[in-house]
Amino acid sequence: MKYNYSYKHLIVLLCLILVVFRFFIDPVNVLTWDVFGYYLYLPAKFIYSDLGLSNQEWLTNLVETYQPTSTLYQLVHLGNGNWVIKYTMGLSILYSPFFFLAHFIAEPLGYPADGLSLPYQYCLTLGGLLYAMIGLVYLAKVLLHFFNQYTTSILLVIIFFGTNYFHLTIWDGTLLSHNFLFTFYALLTFFTIRWYADHQIKHAVIIGLSAGMITLIRPSEGICVLIPLLWYAGEENYFKQKLSELKTHYIQILLAGFCFLLALLPQALYWKAITGEYLFYSYTNPGEGLDFLTPYTIDFLFSFRKGWFIYTPIILFSFVGFYHLYQKNKPVFYTIFIFIILDIYIASSWTTWWYAGGSFSSRSMVPAYVLLAIPMGFFIEKVKVNPTRKLAFSVVALLFIVLNLFQSWQFENKVLSKERMTWDYYWAIFGQTSVSEEDKKLLLVNRSTETFQDFENRNDYRRKSLYKNSFNEMPADSSRHENVFVLDDKHHFSPGIDIQYQDLTNVDHAWISGSVKLFIPNGYSEILPVLVAAFHHQGKTYKYQAFELKAEEVVWGDWNEIQFDYLTPEVRSKEDNLKIYVWHRGKQKVLLDDFIIDAYEPAK
Repeated sequence: MKYNYSYKHLIVLLCLILVVFRFFIDPVNVLTWDVFGYYLYLPAKFIYSDLGLSNQEWLTNLVETYQPTSTLYQLVHLGNGNWVIKYTMGLSILYSPFFFLAHFIAEPLGYPADGLSLPYQYCLTLGGLLYAMIGLVYLAKVLLHFFNQYTTSILLVIIFFGTNYFHLTIWDGTLLSHNFLFTFYALLTFFTIRWYADHQIKHAVIIGLSAGMITLIRPSEGICVLIPLLWYAGEENYFKQKLSELKTHYIQILLAGFCFLLALLPQALYWKAITGEYLFYSYTNPGEGLDFLTPYTIDFLFSFRKGWFIYTPIILFSFVGFYHLYQKNKPVFYTIFIFIILDIYIASSWTTWWYAGGSFSSRSMVPAYVLLAIPMGFFIEKVKVNPTRKLAFSVVALLFIVLNLFQSWQFENKVLSKERMTWDYYWAIFGQTSVSEEDKKLLLVNRSTETFQDFENRNDYRRKSLYKNSFNEMPADSSRHENVFVLDDKHHFSPGIDIQYQDLTNVDHAWISGSVKLFIPNGYSEILPVLVAAFHHQGKTYKYQAFELKAEEVVWGDWNEIQFDYLTPEVRSKEDNLKIYVWHRGKQKVLLDDFIIDAYEPAK
């Protein structure tokens, strides 16, 4: 009996793979880190009635019980006492049906209805998988507009198994924004195609809501509006036809715009209630942000740290396919090409362009696979008519798929480092299933998530003196009969260093180490002085660390020493400056002497 193949069979198989592999590892720790921030709106509003997070007790209890994060970087403290959630609420809205289901069944199943117990973890994971399945279905619908079901099936296999979609959706990113963005990009693209074919009002509404939802999930994805704005179903007279559509269907276009803004309204109302403003920029850490004038595009694409083309090489077929798309369909070429160029530019303008450790390859590009599958399809259509080219493509594509699956396994099993990859380490562990301690020396420096980090491998560094001050030029203090610097109510800050990163080192990091002596007199009753080390970007502080004496260890009426180790951060600019000084917050006199600061650079 002849088997009648349908692409739907493949989608069913891919959906089964999603579920089986996702639950191969219990999803008991999925509401953590960034996802914890995306999700926090729901328990704050519907369990604890505290959207302003003014009562930190419940939040502290959750963090202590489930340890979803080491620091509350997901929040921004406001002067009015409120805390604002750093991330927009798009994902919370999409999580909400599964949150309410979990909240309904938690206590009957014997779990606390606290927002983070096991039913919430499982229900939200199932929700993430459901959105992923919808995304695959609508990706297929988009591709079937251009190709037959066989080419569509090849593209589905390549996107699913050959890109970081596989790792992100199944393991580390089921509840990250990119899985949901992928689905809404598929919806937006499909209904854009439908609207240009039939100009139905319902399709205009879905376009507006989809674009609004994408923007609400991740505001930098607001460029998604270019897809329906630039799309064109005809062959010639692009601008004339666009003008004609604007005149003929302006009511529907305005309706789509209204739906777009309607999707953003809940966020504006939240910001107004918590901050007093309808628009609020929550990325207040000066060490991170968008640097549009100095994007990191080359690193973003080609760096062995997490370069997109390095770890997802199969996507290069899409960029070759742009040539064939241009030949076959110029209007669609311009729409997709302009969007992709802007998308890469924006994604690579983020200071931390590697987007943290929780994703294999460049996770920010996963939603764009919906559009990049189209030029890839035109490339496949071109090569499959030539047997030799078809064979060569099949072999290379298969190798890329095997490489992607194997490196996904390496990443999940910590053979590929999540944030510290280098050229030398990549080739040292290429094809390996384990890693040696000698290989690990080839990685970038380990940056702990803890506030303070000890400088352990000092022998691998070379020392240079940055600052040494015994204050011999200072007048003698009458009480101690020696040359010292006096901290009191008139002198709250000691001398120290103020040096730009580019003058500190020309490599990716340096350790700063040193010490200072403080004489704490008998009867001292105020806050003890601290040694401060911090970087500054355009006058704003980041990686601020304060090293202090422990009151229980202070020898009163004698000299005490503060020793410190400080690892330079991933600086936003090489012009950012490091300041190190002693800060005396009290008024009683404290004496300071022998202030020494050294820099340690890697020996190799």
